[in-house]
Amino acid sequence: MGPLTEDEIRFFKTNGYLIKRGVMDPELCARARERLWDDPPPSMKKDDPDTWYGPIKEEEEDPDGMNLKRGFGWRYRKLGREQFMVNMLPGNEFVNAVAEQLLGKDRFVPIEQVRGIYYTLPQPKGVERKPMTCHVDAHPFNFAIASYIDDVPPDGGGFTVWPRSHRTFWHDFHSRYRPEYGPNYRKHAQEFAEHGIYDQSYGGPGDMVFWHHRMGHMASINYTRQIRKAVICDYRLKNIHVLEEEPPGEDMWVDWSDEVKAVDGWDI
Repeated sequence: MGPLTEDEIRFFKTNGYLIKRGVMDPELCARARERLWDDPPPSMKKDDPDTWYGPIKEEEEDPDGMNLKRGFGWRYRKLGREQFMVNMLPGNEFVNAVAEQLLGKDRFVPIEQVRGIYYTLPQPKGVERKPMTCHVDAHPFNFAIASYIDDVPPDGGGFTVWPRSHRTFWHDFHSRYRPEYGPNYRKHAQEFAEHGIYDQSYGGPGDMVFWHHRMGHMASINYTRQIRKAVICDYRLKNIHVLEEEPPGEDMWVDWSDEVKAVDGWDI
């Protein structure tokens, strides 16, 4: 038995996500937080929170995919290969043990980089609340982790999921893993966003959300006075490009570890 209990695996299978607290090294989280100020938009000042509000000024936007700055989002991907970032998340003993428990030992691609740090800037003061949106990531992977390197309070842009939506979206693609959207995907995404029950996670440095690759989610809107900071990491099976030739099928856990397959989910 790995670090996750049978009930935690059951929760993950049933709901499509799982939250774990205080997993990452606090010193590495602090180091990652400081790297925010390597290359911010010129008008954003470290000691002046009033300069942190989005959207990013048009003249300060950066289309570079490795340091993308646009609107209320900033994706600092340049850090993804730095060793301390790898040590912080996939190099973490607990995280690696969970990956082995979910996918099977030596069955997934060794993680040599993370997506980077994803920032969500605060909304301007007094702005009206915006509608929720819901999407499914398109690239091939089995599960991902969104981990916080700083405090994320309620309404602070926390990673948001629609519990059990993976069980709908699994059938909305023509392939198990390729981004081949079926005709019902957009309709279901809109229905979840407008009427579905969602879970907006918040917490402190080292907290993380594991989520299934067909999970409906979003980086929620940040209505606080601080920047939301999260590190994202993907896990995929070594033979995923063979498996992506297969249709979804009735068993969405067919590619996972024997331990996962042995646990029944609620109402599955």
